[in-house]
Amino acid sequence: METLAGRTRGTLLAVVRTHIDTGEPVGSRTISRQWPDSISSASIRSIMLDLEEEGWLEQPHTSAGRIPTEKAYRYYASQFDSSEPPAKPDEDLIMANLGAHLGGGGENSDEELFEKTSRVLSLVSNNLGVVVRQPAGKAVLEHIHFTSLGERRILVILVSPGIPVLHRMIRVDFQIAQAELAAAAEYLNANFQGWELERIREELHERLTAERHTVDGLVMALRQLNNRGMLAETSLADVFLEGASNLIGRPELADPSRLRELIHALEEKENLVRLLNECIASGLTAGESPLQVIIGLPGAAPQMRNFALIGSLFPWPGGTSGRMAILGPTRMPYDRAIRAIGFIGRLFREQAAN
Repeated sequence: METLAGRTRGTLLAVVRTHIDTGEPVGSRTISRQWPDSISSASIRSIMLDLEEEGWLEQPHTSAGRIPTEKAYRYYASQFDSSEPPAKPDEDLIMANLGAHLGGGGENSDEELFEKTSRVLSLVSNNLGVVVRQPAGKAVLEHIHFTSLGERRILVILVSPGIPVLHRMIRVDFQIAQAELAAAAEYLNANFQGWELERIREELHERLTAERHTVDGLVMALRQLNNRGMLAETSLADVFLEGASNLIGRPELADPSRLRELIHALEEKENLVRLLNECIASGLTAGESPLQVIIGLPGAAPQMRNFALIGSLFPWPGGTSGRMAILGPTRMPYDRAIRAIGFIGRLFREQAAN
């Protein structure tokens, strides 16, 4: 992370903070009034011009002030420590909603706890609160079958012992004939029966990478199916989402059609699970995973490209694990969000350890 110092750092942080609060481009006069010592607006304007040239700020209109870039938001978010407790009102809100259950005195189910957690995250941030609970067991391949639905759509039916049969529709980049789909299923069933899905994905990726120049129909079909998530375990997860109404009226989503498309994207459970899995480090155990702040979401739906995600893994008794996150436009209260998720994560870890 690039470092800044002195008035340059102070000016950048003030611009980001002011833009988050107001949603408007920020002018030099506004920033100069915030300095405890006397600094002219001309001096601030010069600093802001330098920040713009270095990619920290941008000017949406010729006569307007500046707004932060993704680079500036990343720097701003890095200033906050998730180990610090939230502000007293936020801590009281969290404990009022979650404390009884986590303390062992409540009779709420785990589902109610996760629903309340997603609601609290949305209230603290005025954005979306998301909790995803992963299954305790690992899905194992017993049998897989593919059916062409036409228009480059493939129905995936996956059978795994001990869990309901998974049905998933995926869309591929080119039409795959039913004969090639049958050959792909036969290959997977013959080579990977009894393997965990995660291990199959890794092994298949290695094999297909080694055959990256091969134009064989089976290899091309397997590569396309694998890239489109034929072995994803997202259908096993439970998703708790709160706060979609917080997005109504946001300047970033003023276009009603864009808001409708976004709400539709959020309703796709598998998209949300995949997004959180990709953005929140999955290679570490829940107790070791740092809180993740992602500005500009990779692989997200087009409506969420300018969104930010703040989240972490969490453990839960019985071997279950999960992910929780605050999701919304990049203009969000990072300090409150980071401290709230850090605090809730510590409560969950304490509960899992008991």
